[in-house]
Amino acid sequence: MADLKEFTAESLFNIKGWVAVVTGGGTGLGLMTARALAANGAKVYVTGRRVEKLKSAELQDAASGGSITGIQMDITDKESIAACVKEISSKEKCVNYLVNNAGATSVNYGPDGLPKGTPEEISKTMMNNQNFDDWLSIYKVNVASYYFTSVGFLPLLCAARDHGYSQAGSILNISSISGITKESQNGQFSYNASKAATISLTEQLAVDFKRPELEVRVNTLAPGYFPSEMTPIDREDGQAKEHFREKWGIPFGRAGKIQDYAQAVLNFAVNGYVTGSTLVIDGGWLLAHA
Repeated sequence: MADLKEFTAESLFNIKGWVAVVTGGGTGLGLMTARALAANGAKVYVTGRRVEKLKSAELQDAASGGSITGIQMDITDKESIAACVKEISSKEKCVNYLVNNAGATSVNYGPDGLPKGTPEEISKTMMNNQNFDDWLSIYKVNVASYYFTSVGFLPLLCAARDHGYSQAGSILNISSISGITKESQNGQFSYNASKAATISLTEQLAVDFKRPELEVRVNTLAPGYFPSEMTPIDREDGQAKEHFREKWGIPFGRAGKIQDYAQAVLNFAVNGYVTGSTLVIDGGWLLAHA
């Protein structure tokens, strides 16, 4: 029988000394992720294109021993990904956790909402409010970049087993409830389709990376409404619950908190028996819109 100390939160979620990489880690959910990992003693490298955001995210936490360091990287450029891998390889022997977080939004119907009129008028509106480049650019960021970043860091993830860790590093891809819902959410078809593709990519990588010479777990987190640059939260007063229920359609009557998100991120980091899994954290939004 295991000692009770092995079941304490400190033991179950021990990532002290780990090396983590978080793409798009300078702001929003990526920064939440990086700070949660650093607060628990991990050395975190955050990547992105905006140097000023990366610099403002950097920190050294004396209490936990964790840190956040920014490295400029363009997730849509294979040479930039390779250069980042090379830079981190020069500093670290392995990577324990890769979080593919960087993402982009897409066009939608706009403030007028669902197109109205004759079938011809609806067709014209939907045809003209976006183009092929809108679809290709969103897939490049939300899907293809996750593939190339994952395979680029694969050797460093596998190297964890050679440097004192019982398992290889793992990958967490950030998708969205938008990749699961059947609604277009005001016509953001390309974004929702790209997030569904993120979930599919996660499952495929999980299968391919389960082979004995790799044993890299790959999972995805599908968040609902959390404060970020992509989903600003505009109401936090005493009437917030009704606001979130009516405007955002969230039964629990609030946006997600940093703590909610951090708990999910840490669980995927340490649970060595979970791969190919999608966890939804949305305050009941999917249940309300089923």
